[in-house]
Amino acid sequence: MLAIGFLILTVAVALAIYAGLWKLSSNAFESTVQRKSVRINAAAVLILWLAYIGILSVRGVFSSFSFPPRVPLLLVFPAFAFIVFFFRSGKFNWIVDQTPGRWVVYFQSFRIIVELLLLGLFMNNMVPQEATFDGYNFDVLIGLSAPFVGALAFKGRKVNRPVLYIWNGAGFLTLSVVVFIFMTKAYFPSFWHQNESILNSGFGLFPYTYLAGFLMPVAVFMHVFSIVKTRKTIV
Repeated sequence: MLAIGFLILTVAVALAIYAGLWKLSSNAFESTVQRKSVRINAAAVLILWLAYIGILSVRGVFSSFSFPPRVPLLLVFPAFAFIVFFFRSGKFNWIVDQTPGRWVVYFQSFRIIVELLLLGLFMNNMVPQEATFDGYNFDVLIGLSAPFVGALAFKGRKVNRPVLYIWNGAGFLTLSVVVFIFMTKAYFPSFWHQNESILNSGFGLFPYTYLAGFLMPVAVFMHVFSIVKTRKTIV
């Protein structure tokens, strides 16, 4: 049941991103060819990346805790490289300009479901208590606060930049704590005075690897997006 939950959430987040790009392309381009190109490329990137994660996961590539660590090397680093490329290349400025800032904030509510699924995995002895909101994972607060921050930061045509900077900074901090917990539990369990990696419990298998390879990078991407958008002061 939890595996189905991770799959449904992953697909739902991917479809939400694609739906947003579909709408943005309709507003940004008058040319049917340009719209079609954006939509095809977006679908290809999402499908190929999710397929890449799924295939490697099914083959057991991420269930090994030998070095070099495969999850950060094959999942996290490529995803973060894409984030850097997206915002530094200048090719996607139209997406930043066309996207309402409040959308990006509201989108982070998906993290509530992520945390509930992690709690379920803890109850099934697949992740440690420290990685849930019953431990040191406070990321659920970012998801719960997203609707309120969005409403507070975007009143009328004014953007409350300090609120957005503080909230996004807090989001990066909570994500960093979660990543630290999972990475040490997976590759340095001795840090927690334990001998067994959480990868031995099945957390490194399909579809749970979508957390590190897709859901977490999406949260990071949205925080970066929000900061870039806020600096441009465009609602």
